[in-house]
Amino acid sequence: MLTLRFDRSLRIYAIGVADAVGLGIYLSLSALYLKEGVALTTAQVGWVLGVSGIASLFGAMPIARAAQRVGLQRGLCILMVGRAVAYFLLSTVHSLPAALLAFSLTGLMSRGTVPLIEAALIGDDDKCVAMQALARMRMVRTSSIAAGGLPVGFAVWVDAPWAYRAVMASSGLLFLLAALFCTRMPDRALNGHRTPASVASVLANRPYIALIAVYGALTLSTIVLGVGLPLWVVGHSAAPSWIVGAFKLLNTLCVIAWQARANRGTDRLERALGRLRTGGVFAAISSAAVLAIGSNGVFGDIAIVLIVVAMFSMGEVFLVAGGQGAALAHIPQGQRPIYMAAFNVGFAGATVIGPLMVTATVAGPAWGWALWSAFFAFLACVVGWLPMPMPMPLQHEDAHSATGVRES
Repeated sequence: MLTLRFDRSLRIYAIGVADAVGLGIYLSLSALYLKEGVALTTAQVGWVLGVSGIASLFGAMPIARAAQRVGLQRGLCILMVGRAVAYFLLSTVHSLPAALLAFSLTGLMSRGTVPLIEAALIGDDDKCVAMQALARMRMVRTSSIAAGGLPVGFAVWVDAPWAYRAVMASSGLLFLLAALFCTRMPDRALNGHRTPASVASVLANRPYIALIAVYGALTLSTIVLGVGLPLWVVGHSAAPSWIVGAFKLLNTLCVIAWQARANRGTDRLERALGRLRTGGVFAAISSAAVLAIGSNGVFGDIAIVLIVVAMFSMGEVFLVAGGQGAALAHIPQGQRPIYMAAFNVGFAGATVIGPLMVTATVAGPAWGWALWSAFFAFLACVVGWLPMPMPMPLQHEDAHSATGVRES
C-alpha cells in the first residue's frame, strides 16, 4: 500500500510539474504574444487578458464537480487534453475576436486544474499529512512556474511572430504530457467516483465563504508584489531596473525555504488562522515599507527593495499555509475537490480586480501605499472574527457511504 501511495504521489507531482511549466510559459508570454505575435494594440491586449481573467472565475467549481462524478483520474486526463487543445488553438490566432475566444477558453479551464491536482494528491488523508503534501506541491509548482519563463527568452531573442507562436504551442505539448501521466493512476479511490456537493450547497456554507472572501482579499498582496512593486521601483526609486528581475527568484527561494515549515501545525484550525493573520501582518508592514523606497541612493534603495520583496514573499507563504489549513477544517468528508475549487476562486477574483487597483496606486500619490497597509492590517484583525466551521454531517457505517467511493 505504501508503494502504491508513493507511486501515485510521484505521478501527481509529475502532473503538477508539467502543468506548472506550461502555465509559467503562458504567464510570462501571454501579453508579449498578443502584442508581438498577434499584433494587437496595448488596449486590445488588456481587453483579452481581462476577459480571460473573468472567464477563469466560472470554470473551477463545475470542473471539480464533473471530475468528482467521473473520477479524479479521468477528470484530470480530460481536463489536460482540453487545455492542450485550447493552447494549440491559442498559438494559431490572428485576430482580436479569435484571441478573445481562445483566451476565454484557456481562462475557463485554468482555475480548475490546481484544485484537482491537489485533491488527487491528498485524497482523504489526515489534515496533518495533507498539509505537508500541499507544501511540497507548492514548492514544486512555484519552481516549475519560474522555469516556464525560460523559453520566453528564446521568443524575445528571435523576436519573430513564429517564435512567439512556437513557444506558446510548446505549453500545449506540456499539457499533453500531463494528460499522459494521468492515464495510469494505480489507486482505486482516484479511479472511483463520488457524489459531489452542489455548487449551491458550497455557496450556502457561510463560514467557508467568509474564509474565502478574507483569504481572497489578503492575496491581493501577491498582486501588489507581482505588479505594483515592480512598476513603483522602476518609476520611483534609484535602484536599477534590472533589480526587478530578481523578484521572482527571491520569491521562489522563500517558498522553497519556508513553505513546509509554515505548513506545520496548520492542520489545527487555531494554528492555521494564526498563520493567516501573520501573513496579513507581513503584507501590511511590507506595504508601509514601500514608502521608504526612493530617497536612499542606489545601494540603499536596492537593499530596501530586496527586504520588501522578501517580506511580501514571507507573507505569501504564511497566507497560503494558513488559508489552506483553515479551508481543510471546513471541508466535509469526501468533498475536497469542489470545496478546494471554491477556495481557488477567491484568489482568481484577486487576479481580476487586483491589477486595476494596484496600477491606480502606482499612478497616484505615495500615500496610496499607506492605504494598502491599513487594508491588510484590517484584514489581519478580521481573521480573528471569522466564524467557526459548520458541523460536519454524520458519516454512515457502510463502506461505500463512509468513503463516498464506488468502483468505476
